[in-house]
Amino acid sequence: MSISIKQIDKQISLISLEIKKKDYQEKVKSILNDYRKKANIPGFRKGYVPFGLIKKQYEIPVKVDEINKLVQSKLSKFINDENLSLLGSPLPVKNEKINWSEDEISLNFEIAKTPTFKLNYKLKKGIIYYKIIADKLMVDKQIESLRNQYGKIVSLTKLEKNSNLVAEISNDEIKLNKEINISSNRLSKISFDIISKLNISDEIQIETNKLFKDKGDLESLSGIDKDTIKDIKVVDFKINEFSKTEKSKIDKSFYEKIYKENIPKTQSEFKKRVKQEIENQFINQSDQKFLNDVIDELIKTLKINLPEDFVKKLIKANAKDPISDEDVEKEYYNSKNGLKYQLIESKLLEDNDVKIDQLMIKDFAEKSIKNQMIAYGQPEPKKEDLEKILSRIFSNEEEVKRMTNQLVSEKLLSIFKEKISKKIKEISYEKYIEIAYKKND
Repeated sequence: MSISIKQIDKQISLISLEIKKKDYQEKVKSILNDYRKKANIPGFRKGYVPFGLIKKQYEIPVKVDEINKLVQSKLSKFINDENLSLLGSPLPVKNEKINWSEDEISLNFEIAKTPTFKLNYKLKKGIIYYKIIADKLMVDKQIESLRNQYGKIVSLTKLEKNSNLVAEISNDEIKLNKEINISSNRLSKISFDIISKLNISDEIQIETNKLFKDKGDLESLSGIDKDTIKDIKVVDFKINEFSKTEKSKIDKSFYEKIYKENIPKTQSEFKKRVKQEIENQFINQSDQKFLNDVIDELIKTLKINLPEDFVKKLIKANAKDPISDEDVEKEYYNSKNGLKYQLIESKLLEDNDVKIDQLMIKDFAEKSIKNQMIAYGQPEPKKEDLEKILSRIFSNEEEVKRMTNQLVSEKLLSIFKEKISKKIKEISYEKYIEIAYKKND
């Protein structure tokens, strides 16, 4: 088999393959002989079907299949040996009349070389990095939340506003018997007024549609599906406990409960610490917007000449179902920026010598798992538990893809922060949301 390449224009080339009989003859003959041994054809004993009959019936499809395998192997090797960087995959030239009964077959494939372009880190339009600042209201709310979190639970004899109750709800018809622990704020006004008159251990029947503010609460708290719940009119309600949380005082002991090191000495110091912690939680959002804005600007300003006709042919060839020319046009319009991004991403990683490999993805996944557990207040997993989690992740193709994309984004962000000039703009969270989601309005 011979293979050659001819340049059509700056981006498009034609790869031609000449397949001779000797390239496939032995393999085709071997497969036909195997068919002959296994064929069940009326009038002939198994294994004694004339070879000529088998050849007449199966030679062309077997030959086509073997030539296609040879071609794919030869094409891949040629592209690799010639170090060709391609956009998409080789496309068979359409409207070629191939006579598969001939001994020698000629096949042609159209390829598009990856567009060449130069990255420019000095963008004309300055990219704003939005630093989200926690305002006084946000800090005060967080402090109130911490005071409740580290507060003291006090038993009550009666239900009060902003208190909690533990109760048993039951109904023999649907075999419901469950203890629930809820905030009094979830009760409807009618049920709150009724229950606030009750004492510990009192029992009462309450209509299901008057029990909670949210009609779905009974379903979620009881664990009984809504189709079963709707068939009952009342539940038995037995009071087990009333309680409320007394907010922690803002003092040294409060600071010591929250922080294990660098404990604030004054209320002013504590507020600054809380403010910084809130702002740290917004860094990922600021980073993501900066990353997206830089990418948008690169797509807009870099001169990347896509081989439009070739890409449209690719879209048509890769469509699962027949696709009209009009739909191809729409698909090209919708996907060209995504294609440019893929080219920019590859170029950024290549120019900055970033190579994403399996070990790097594993390290990234391990770090993500540990950070997630810390965020949920869980201890760092043991080595064997971590390996089990990683094994589950790497057995899921979609999860590996998601992790890889996250890792690539992290690398790109690092490159942009180092090389792209940015203007830092302090902004409230409300204003950030308004700006960040403006495009979706």
